[in-house]
Formats: sequence, structure tokens, C-alpha cells
Amino acid sequence: MPNIKTLPLEWLADPVSKKPPRYEGGIAHCDSGDYRYDSEHHYWAFMPKDLGTLLGEKGAAWQQLQDNGLVGYLNDPCKNLGVGNRPDFVSFANFCRFRGNILDVGCGPQRVPTHMAVTPQSDVFFVGIDPLVGEQPRDFPFVLGVGEYLPFRERVFDQVLFVTSLDHFLDPVPPLREAKRVLGHDGEVCVWIGEKDRAAPRPKTSPEWYQKLKVPHGAEDFFHYKRFTAIEFERAAENSGLQVIERSVTEVDQWRKNFFYRLTNMEKI
Repeated sequence: MPNIKTLPLEWLADPVSKKPPRYEGGIAHCDSGDYRYDSEHHYWAFMPKDLGTLLGEKGAAWQQLQDNGLVGYLNDPCKNLGVGNRPDFVSFANFCRFRGNILDVGCGPQRVPTHMAVTPQSDVFFVGIDPLVGEQPRDFPFVLGVGEYLPFRERVFDQVLFVTSLDHFLDPVPPLREAKRVLGHDGEVCVWIGEKDRAAPRPKTSPEWYQKLKVPHGAEDFFHYKRFTAIEFERAAENSGLQVIERSVTEVDQWRKNFFYRLTNMEKI
């Protein structure tokens, strides 16, 4: 196992009620249920016990999106994940100017994302959360959970990241509000979204694994419930009580752009 820092237990909270757990060995007793520590792979599993009910009528679509995403990650990781020395992930790391305690929401299933790998670990403390167990053990403290119900107390992190993950949520507002909740007073939310022109041509051929996927009921495509534009994201951020303080736009090709954002709590401006 890599020599990584330990996730402080005092940071954790019931993902639903947000109250502190009562620990008994490798079990965290919470109002919403008991959550367990995987001693073999060294991570806490804080998936809400009744997630399907919490997500409502879109719960089945959410699960299908997760299943589809896992297929894509396994069959084409270089295209769908931050693995290796990807220049776009390096650019995002440089844009964020990482500092302090950092939560990566939707960190992905890879052992370590590119933006973490290129950052000196002595300078920051990364924590990742994702609903996919992925490759274990990770090269950073990992929590199994979801961004809509972060199992952390208030004001724990200096930065919260959504690295191409926000458009995979059913609705961006709940995870953004959760990110705001766990931020310290001078904290920032750093977001990377990819905007794709709806007129972009479809590939002439697709791999067999891709052709077998099914679009979930109500979803826009195999991997996104709804793909939003930069303008729609900025509106969602405002509705979440977050203010854009810096934005960078990079053209990938004539159909695609990458938008990097740094946001802060609107109440402190």
C-alpha cells in the first residue's frame, strides 16, 4: 500500500443528517444507518443506505449512468479518465493552484488521477469520493459515496474539485451546495466542464462495447442525464450560492471547449 496520509475521523459525518458518527471498531454508527471501513483496501463506505429513495424517480437512471460509465472507463480509460500525463489535466491543476485540504468529488475509479499525480503531495492533502469502488488501494484517502450527500462536516476543506464530473450528476445544484457546505471560510470550488456543440458530427463507427449501452430513461445520452452549457452551469452555481471569481476557456476543436472555473461562497463577497 502507498504511504498516504490518514483521513481524520473527525472530518466524517452522517451523509444524510450531517451529525458526527459514533465509532465502534470499523463501524460508524449514524442516524441514517451503519457505515463500514474496508480494512483490506483502507477506505470508508458512506453510500447513503436508502440512496434510491433519496434520488427519487430518477434513481434507476442514475444507476444505469453509473453502470455505463464504468463500462467506458474499463474499455477506454485513456479517453474517459485522467490517467497518465494528460496535458488538459495538468492545465487544470495549474489553473486551480491547489492548496490545503482538497476534496475531489467524482474522483473516478483510477488509482490516482493525473491532476493529483502531478501535484507534490507534501504541499496538499487530497481526499477523493466516488460511487465507484474502482482500483484499490488508492494513492490517496478515498471514501465511497456520492456528491449529493457528502459524508463530511462543515468547513473541512480549502478546495472542492469537480474534474469533468459535475455533468454526470442528475442535477448540478445539490452537489454544488454540498461543496459550499464543506468549504472553509476562504475556500474555493474548482470546476472543469466540457461544452460540446449539439451539432457536432457523430463518429462513423463505434466500438462494440459502446453499441451495447442503453440510454437510461429520461437521460440525454449514455453517460449524462443532461449535458449543460457553460451558461447553464454558471446559473446553477449562482443558485447554489457560489460566485465565479475566475474562468478560463480552451478550444479543443471546432465542436468542443473546456471551461475551468474557480468559485467562492457568494456570502463572503
